[in-house]
Amino acid sequence: MSGAVTGVPNTVVEAAKAARGTKVVRLDSLTALRGILAAMAFMVHYTALQLVAVEGGGIEFVAHAIPEWVAVISYGGMNAFFLMSGIVLTWVVRNGDTARVFWRRRVSRIYPIYATTTAVAALVLVVLGMPPGWKNVLSNMFMVQGWVPQQSVIYGLNPVSWSLSAEAFFYLIFPVLFAALVPLGDRALRRVIVVATLLACALPFLVGNMFLVKDAGPPFFNTAPSGGDFAYWFTMVLPLHRALDFTVGVAVGLLLRRGTWRGPGIGGCLAILAAVFSVTLLLPERIQRVGALLIPVAILLAALATADAKGRRSVLHAKPLVWFGEISYSFYLTHLLVFLPLGPVVKDLLVGAGVIGSTAERPPLPVELAVIVCLFALCTAVAWLLYRFVELPAARLLRPKPPTVKESVRKPGPARHNDPEVLAEPLVEADPTAETVSMVEEKPVADAVPAQPSSSGR
Repeated sequence: MSGAVTGVPNTVVEAAKAARGTKVVRLDSLTALRGILAAMAFMVHYTALQLVAVEGGGIEFVAHAIPEWVAVISYGGMNAFFLMSGIVLTWVVRNGDTARVFWRRRVSRIYPIYATTTAVAALVLVVLGMPPGWKNVLSNMFMVQGWVPQQSVIYGLNPVSWSLSAEAFFYLIFPVLFAALVPLGDRALRRVIVVATLLACALPFLVGNMFLVKDAGPPFFNTAPSGGDFAYWFTMVLPLHRALDFTVGVAVGLLLRRGTWRGPGIGGCLAILAAVFSVTLLLPERIQRVGALLIPVAILLAALATADAKGRRSVLHAKPLVWFGEISYSFYLTHLLVFLPLGPVVKDLLVGAGVIGSTAERPPLPVELAVIVCLFALCTAVAWLLYRFVELPAARLLRPKPPTVKESVRKPGPARHNDPEVLAEPLVEADPTAETVSMVEEKPVADAVPAQPSSSGR
């Protein structure tokens, strides 16, 4: 049997086996990092977005400007989540997977909690007296809202769920993209990474110049500084453009899986990221949003994955961080649905207690910090409940049954590059007495937590 993924030698798998025997090797650093970035998204959204009570008893959505450096960090965070999707999916391609089995597994992991939170978002809007249109609900339920260059569709239900529209597209194209990249040599894969990064920088610049609209105003966010609604949508939201992040992730994942990734360690990657971040602050916003931090973030993720595969431990392996990373997908999809509706209630309570004079005032810093901690804890509790009682049970119910040992073992022979159905050859020799060697425990990778790109008011 070929120990390859359609011809790719699995030296990293062998390194993991040497480091941990036959036990499952998890990329806990990436799991913890997802959680950290989800928490950062909570802070950015709490600072930038709120619902406020207006005269007459109505509710109004308000977006506040955030500092440029915070916006750039949030752009890099979104790069990280889309890159992670490509890397992780490439790591966990299973023995003899077909495209149909792969798609069913992805749907079972991401859609139940997505559909649940989408329905809750629609209900919340109805309760708040802001009922969404049925077309908006359908576009969100079918995960196509990211293809519509209209803010009322992109953000009109659960504002953060637009990134799931991109993730759904990534899952759709992964079997074809994987089959196209696997036969490439290491040098060609590195060229793919470079070309995708250049496109991520060049396309926003070209599109922004072609479709520059200075007077674009917000139904949600002011996109005039970004070149108007179309340029903003194309460069930030459009799944086809965000697939450049995903493609880089798949290419990096293949190099890691082959054991031919060459890059600095974690410390060196952090230094490079800090240096490029400083330069990014000087670049046009259109380039900041996608291309500027793509390579520094990619090499950092690769360094973390390599360290995990070799059994090196760090602070990112702390159990609370890993646990929060595991529920971060549910946290991401629910945090706005929890703290936004509670915002006016909290303000009314503070006014009633005499802490602030009116709902337009900000509370004293100690009080606001206490409010943030309480809301974060509440969001975490809700996320855990949904993870425990919706996400995991639905995934177990809907995912396809794993193949038997007999089904997963293939006869010796060359890898079948021309087989349109099979995604991967078995990773290791099938042994019914041994535990499966896996680089990542199967987790939802659709938690591409987007930063709040347009709340910077630029």
